[in-house]
Amino acid sequence: MAGNVTSTIRRFLVRPEDVVRTRDDHGMTDHATMLIDAPVQQLWGLVTDITGMGRWSPENRSGRWLGGAAGPQVGALFVGVNRIGPVVWTTRCEVTVATPLEHFEFRVHMVGPRWGYRLEPHRGGTLVTEYREWPYTSAFNRAMRWSGPVGRLRDNHALHGLPETLRALKAHAESRPAA
Repeated sequence: MAGNVTSTIRRFLVRPEDVVRTRDDHGMTDHATMLIDAPVQQLWGLVTDITGMGRWSPENRSGRWLGGAAGPQVGALFVGVNRIGPVVWTTRCEVTVATPLEHFEFRVHMVGPRWGYRLEPHRGGTLVTEYREWPYTSAFNRAMRWSGPVGRLRDNHALHGLPETLRALKAHAESRPAA
C-alpha cells in the first residue's frame, strides 16, 4: 500500500526522466521512445485503434469514432473517455495525420494539444515514439502556465503516461503474434 501511495505522489511531483521536452517558437513537445519487438503493421493497428487505447493508456479508458468514421483518416473525429481516480471526462478529437505504418496524430479540440505516434522499423522490431505537442497559444498550455504549481502537477501526471503507455503497449504487442 505504501508503495502505491509513493508511486502516486511521485507521478504528480516528479517529472519522468525518460520523457524528453523540446521548445521552439510555437510551443513545446514532450516525447518518449521505445523499441518494441513487433512489426510496424501490428503496432500501426494498435496505436490507431482508438476504441482499444484504454488497454495500455493509464489515463484513457476508451474511444468511439464519430460521424461515420471507422478508422484513422485525416479529418476523422472521435471522442475519448479519460479517467484519473474518480474524475472521468471526455475529449473530442480530430485526426490530423494518418500516414499508414508511419505516423498517427490527433488534436484534442477543447484544450489544444496534439498527441501522436511515430513508427519506425528498427532491427526487426519497431521504434515507437509517443509525443504530445503543446502550442503556446493552446488554452490548456496557458492555463498550466497561469496556475503555476498546480499546472506542473497535472503536467507531470500526464508525462508519466507517455512511457507507461509505451511499456504497456510493448507488453501487449510482444505477448501476441502478429496478425
